[in-house]
Amino acid sequence: MTYFAAGHETVRNQIALSAGVVAFSMMAVNLFLATRPALVEPMVGGLDRVYELHKWIGISVIVLILIHTQLRFVQLEGVVAPGSLAETSVKVAEPAFYAMLILLLVSAVKRLPRLPYEIPYHIWRQSHRLVGVVFLALVFHQYFVKAPFTAADPVGWWLNMMAIIGVGSFLYTQFGAVLRRRAYRVTSVTKHVAATIVEAEPLGRGLSTRPGNFAFLSARRNGLREPHPFTVSGILPDGKIQFSIRGLGDYTRRLRDLLQEGDKLLLEGGYGQFSYLRGGDLQVWVAGGIGVTPFLAMADDLSPNEARQIVMVYCVRNRADAVGIERLEAAAARSANFTLHLFESDTAGRFDAAALLALVPFEMGRADLFFCGPGPMRTGLLDQLKAAGKTPAHVYFERFEFR
Repeated sequence: MTYFAAGHETVRNQIALSAGVVAFSMMAVNLFLATRPALVEPMVGGLDRVYELHKWIGISVIVLILIHTQLRFVQLEGVVAPGSLAETSVKVAEPAFYAMLILLLVSAVKRLPRLPYEIPYHIWRQSHRLVGVVFLALVFHQYFVKAPFTAADPVGWWLNMMAIIGVGSFLYTQFGAVLRRRAYRVTSVTKHVAATIVEAEPLGRGLSTRPGNFAFLSARRNGLREPHPFTVSGILPDGKIQFSIRGLGDYTRRLRDLLQEGDKLLLEGGYGQFSYLRGGDLQVWVAGGIGVTPFLAMADDLSPNEARQIVMVYCVRNRADAVGIERLEAAAARSANFTLHLFESDTAGRFDAAALLALVPFEMGRADLFFCGPGPMRTGLLDQLKAAGKTPAHVYFERFEFR
């Protein structure tokens, strides 16, 4: 942190010092959130919301670091001994703060201004790891310089506690998270026109997943070792699991080209709170393209005696693009209260609120809307429903943009 000579503390100094204390604390909180804590996820509505919170805390830390570094007035003469660890920690602090600022900016900015391409995912991910390393340098600084407060002071006690939380969380993400991963073997890879359908069986203890969950997947194959989140599209007998993955980026295209039967996967999950069990008696499910994946597992879970009245609208260009359509049709045949509408834009035109309302036999204002698909499609649909005075009682969706 920053320290001031007695008698020279001003409002400016106090603001700078307070900004440093809060920034340090929020860094520790963000490192804790990076562990994907199971207790926090349901409190905020899902892991996607945890990552959203993580992002905005990081942006807040950027602002606080700028305040801290620009307003501070440093006076350490007589406080640290020359050649001591305290002096070394002071020398470490200056570059560490600016390194943290740069890393947080990289983490917060997905696309560079005025440039047509995004920061590659592997660079973004490594920048996240380095945030923890720089935090260790700041902890080193905070621990060895004992002014203007000592460990016995309330603020000193608080910072030491934050340091323990932050360092422990960082070490866990680097070394302890492996305990949560489960080994699987790929049993089949099906290249559907709109998705790569991967089925895998556990090699030992499998994941605990529910319909609507997602998991982080990595494969023991060059180019596929980085973990990426994918929705579980099927919970199969004998602990098997299915993913239906659209080739929307470099990783998913490589997965389609490289992944083979017999390959080993490492999975971590299940995460997420996107579940029809949270909804009421009247539900509308809207899937846009590959956004059908959580609904596949949820439809499989429906029993013939399902009491909820559920209308699902699956939006695709044509039937050939519809992933898992046979499973959805089987669920509709099995459960009298589940109605499926396949909306093919090649023949039906653009899907909008008017088209949705024409397919729903009950009052939308009394229903819960579950949506999975492109963000612009969701916001446009909700805006149109609101303009028509048909805003759903509740809206459930997940953000899979984790950066």
